[in-house]
Amino acid sequence: MKAALILLLSMLAVTACQRSGVAKQRGQSRDMFPDQESWVSEVIITKEGRRVAQANSDRMIKYDKQNLAHLLGNVAVDFYNGEGRHVSRLYADSADVDFLTNNLSAYGNVRVFSDSGHVLLTKTLTWRNEYDMISTRDSIMFASPQLDTLYGIGFESDVDLTHWKIYQPTGVMGAGLSDGS
Repeated sequence: MKAALILLLSMLAVTACQRSGVAKQRGQSRDMFPDQESWVSEVIITKEGRRVAQANSDRMIKYDKQNLAHLLGNVAVDFYNGEGRHVSRLYADSADVDFLTNNLSAYGNVRVFSDSGHVLLTKTLTWRNEYDMISTRDSIMFASPQLDTLYGIGFESDVDLTHWKIYQPTGVMGAGLSDGS
């Protein structure tokens, strides 16, 4: 019995060493693996001691050398104004939080809904904490609470979507139009 157990442990040790050798042969190193990983994650971003954003995701991966946290799956980010009131919510497939600047970049199926009723749809979006501004260079669709819909390539705004700029705009606005009678 002891001999069988020793033989089994020896085989496991040899197999583990062989797998490690294969990993090194394929060019894999410790740097390829995250330093931290968690599921059902929350990241709170502050400015001068007050919460300005709170990001939640299914999974978070962090690499210390990159000073980034990668948020993966069902990313939801709540934004708050200077008084601490909730002003908008962003949804995306994934996002990166830069721990040096406290900026956030969102990727894939990005949607921003302001509490005042504005909606922004795009592929990528960057939030710059220092200026409390969001921007993208991608194509966008922007809808107002009055259901005016504008399209464009490039966008920047404050996080509550009240002061915005659309680059290369196209679209139709209903306000001020009549039926010609």
